[in-house]
Amino acid sequence: MKVSAYTIIALIILVATGGLIAWLGDIIGYRLGKRRSSLFGLRPRTTARVVGIAVGATLPLIGLAVAALGSSYVQDALFNIQHLRDQQQSLSVQVKDLHRVATDARTEAEHAQQQAAALNEETQALRQEAIPLRQRITSLQAERDELLAKAEGIRSDLQEAKSQLDRSMADLFQVRTDKESLQEEVDALDSQLKSTQGQVEVVDRELAKAMRELEPVREELGLKLDRLAELQTELKDVETSLATWEHAAYGPVLYESGHELVRDLIRSDQTLEQIRSSLVEDVVLASKIAHASGVVVEEGRSVRVYFAILPESQPAAIGEDEIIGGAASAIHGGQEDDYILSIQTVARVFAVRPEPEPAPVMLMVIPNSRVYAEAETIVSVQIDGGRPRDQVFGDVWAILSLLRREAQERGVLAHPETGQYGDVPAEQLLSALDQLLAAGESQTVRAIAAEDVYRAGLSPFLVAIQVGEESES
Repeated sequence: MKVSAYTIIALIILVATGGLIAWLGDIIGYRLGKRRSSLFGLRPRTTARVVGIAVGATLPLIGLAVAALGSSYVQDALFNIQHLRDQQQSLSVQVKDLHRVATDARTEAEHAQQQAAALNEETQALRQEAIPLRQRITSLQAERDELLAKAEGIRSDLQEAKSQLDRSMADLFQVRTDKESLQEEVDALDSQLKSTQGQVEVVDRELAKAMRELEPVREELGLKLDRLAELQTELKDVETSLATWEHAAYGPVLYESGHELVRDLIRSDQTLEQIRSSLVEDVVLASKIAHASGVVVEEGRSVRVYFAILPESQPAAIGEDEIIGGAASAIHGGQEDDYILSIQTVARVFAVRPEPEPAPVMLMVIPNSRVYAEAETIVSVQIDGGRPRDQVFGDVWAILSLLRREAQERGVLAHPETGQYGDVPAEQLLSALDQLLAAGESQTVRAIAAEDVYRAGLSPFLVAIQVGEESES
């Protein structure tokens, strides 16, 4: 049991106060007895006893007063004891009522727990029964969704069928209309055919008459054709004799007419004097090449420029310096960034000449414009890959001839040393062949420019082979 600090202090005060009062009572009684004092006419001994009794009676009163002053519980015990008893009785009755209510509530709770247990068992049973029902509901929902989808598909098919039916009806109506129109045309054609048959008979008679008249002309034409063949044979013999005579007289042919001695790329953004200097250097280079091939002169250059073919002018036979100056001016004032200078012979040049004359040449100035852009198709053909390998390869190889002809028609110049128009790697041709054979059917094969292609380049332009629309070799 826990004792409060107040209780301890109160006990100490009560003990001290009681001792003090007892001591005071003893002192007072001793002094009264010594003095033999008397109160209220009593004998001194009796007076001392009365004083002791009074002091002893004062002790509990003082203790109660101190306790009442220090504790509200003591005050309630002294002054409100009856009220507290009444509250105790009322609270006892309430406690009994609460005990009874608690007992009833406990009974109801036990009954409710029993009901809850029964409901739990019933719930578990219902849950077990609900599992197959949920599965069945899920299955039914899936079947419903599937049926809805099928119904939607059937509805779409029905709409499409209705649309097709409408179109078919319209087509049928159009066919009937066309049939009537065609029948009218057939009737008209029958009439025209009958009329034409009569005209054909007339034409046949006239044609037979013309054939009879043409027979003498045909015989005369045959005779003239035979004479033309004889003349061509004689011309070949004359040309052969002339070539034999020229070879015997002048020696072997060093250059045929149109042989290219020098090809150079010249920029038009240079000064006029720089361009003229480049042209003179190219002429000197052509002279050195001709001299190395056997064209020997006593003095001067081994070639002589007789005229120039410029982009926008006709060739003019003027002095060599004026020809070079005119070519330089044409390049300097041209619209293109680059120009090709080609120095070509204008006549056949023999090893032996009556007089040591320089080889006659011309200057051809060609704008080096772009002919094909990168990835542009140059040649496109259809090749059936289902045929034998040798036949497919022959078709693939024929692309090179088509490429050459197409480049010539577009104005591309052949490479001066190799004569090539385009460089197609052999592995690309073989790869295209393998792709065609693997496809086993007709495919589009294209030769495309692998770079920008200009009219004249210092090397053959690159060509890529593509089979189909997507795959590139």
